Amino acid sequence: MKFNEEHGRAYLAKLRSLGIETRSIVVMQKGSLAFSHTAKPFSLEFVHPLYSVTKSFTSVAVGMLKKEGKLGLDEPWIAWFPEYKGAVADHLFLEVSIRHLLTMTLGQDKEPYVHNDDDWAMGVVGKEFAHKPGTVFFYNSMCSHLLSMLVQRVSGQKLSAFLSQRLFEPLGIKRWWWEEDRRGHSIGGYGLHLSTIDLARFGQCLLDGGYWKGKEVIPPAWVEDATRLQMQTQPFYPAESTEDRNGYGYQFWMCAGGGFRCSGLFGQLCYVRSKDSLVVACSSSTSGSKALLDPLYEVLDDEKSMNGVLPTADLTSLPLVDGAAHAGMSERRLVGRHNCLRNFGNFETVELKFFNAESPCACLTLTRDKQAFKVKAGYGRWLENTTGSAFVGELFPFATHSAEEDTRPSWTVAETFACYGWISPTTLEFSLRELDSTRCTFIRISVDGTYAVCELWAEGVLGGLSPTKYTIAAKL
Repeated sequence: MKFNEEHGRAYLAKLRSLGIETRSIVVMQKGSLAFSHTAKPFSLEFVHPLYSVTKSFTSVAVGMLKKEGKLGLDEPWIAWFPEYKGAVADHLFLEVSIRHLLTMTLGQDKEPYVHNDDDWAMGVVGKEFAHKPGTVFFYNSMCSHLLSMLVQRVSGQKLSAFLSQRLFEPLGIKRWWWEEDRRGHSIGGYGLHLSTIDLARFGQCLLDGGYWKGKEVIPPAWVEDATRLQMQTQPFYPAESTEDRNGYGYQFWMCAGGGFRCSGLFGQLCYVRSKDSLVVACSSSTSGSKALLDPLYEVLDDEKSMNGVLPTADLTSLPLVDGAAHAGMSERRLVGRHNCLRNFGNFETVELKFFNAESPCACLTLTRDKQAFKVKAGYGRWLENTTGSAFVGELFPFATHSAEEDTRPSWTVAETFACYGWISPTTLEFSLRELDSTRCTFIRISVDGTYAVCELWAEGVLGGLSPTKYTIAAKL
């Protein structure tokens, strides 16, 4: 099939009808751009977290070292790290090979929470095993991180520096950054930040067998081995409702619709299907790959499924708050600074202002612990804020790691975009998005008698690691 603009818009319409927030999509076919889409306030070039898509990049680095004869897949990981032998809690760890890490068959049945630890490897080395290595699939990001440590030990370079020279530069990828653990290892399981257009370049290189513009970048034999079935995953994912039950390669997933994919949390995706010479790279904010792939399979494999789904809504922007710009009496009562009653989040005051300059906008200020969080929101448009992201991050941290040193480069800007609307005569809602996060933050303020009730909640964060909702009452 030939992918065209109509296919792309039908795919977007299907995703929008499912309530999936798609920020950017790039479709390559036969090496050429077939379709691209971005929704305000985002762009194809914005650098965003790939989460577990990172694992596939880690795999590529291992493959490069293997081709150079610097490591073998059946070598024990511990052979490269003898300093950990004395800390091994289960003798089975001594049998864990590089291949076992690549296929997620380590043998443990729990992923340790290591993000506040100084030495992440100890979270694996010091744990008991449930299975013999190589026998049972269990998805564990620490497998990928041990591989990152291995790349650094074997090559003498951090994984990020190793791939900068050997992968990113040849592909023309210039804007990216990589998070690190406290000991300076690139996080092998989820630390890479990259744009959607550059993720599509990576996918195209894989589709072409490791070649880019006629030159070998990734060893072709590694592309073949890493992207084919190496381990069954059905025992781990028995339900029909998951795309992850189709098998695993070397840090790549097999797909129900054919081909393979790199997948990251909250809808980060690079899907490669060789039978159509197709690469689909996507950044979104949703749960699981199945929600993105099922509509794509329909568009690719069933032309009839496109009937009646062409978009009627504006897809050039993420959904804005659907409401009025003003609310008369309720708006007048909310204007000003109000003291908060005692609350779980220790918020002290909430302040609201409304402006009618070139177009309506609202300004919300929340204070706690001598910090002030201000956000300006546009009505019917996303308004840019260059401050505020840090505060939102403190309220709803993704909580993936606690790096000793921030590896974010100086060219990145922590920008927040916001819009607002009165969704009822007494209820005001703000919607916030951040350029370098999948987090979607919402603030809803309702006038209830002599009080204002303010609710703050977030989507696109890991529940259980931090609060995902706050409720505050303030006296009017």
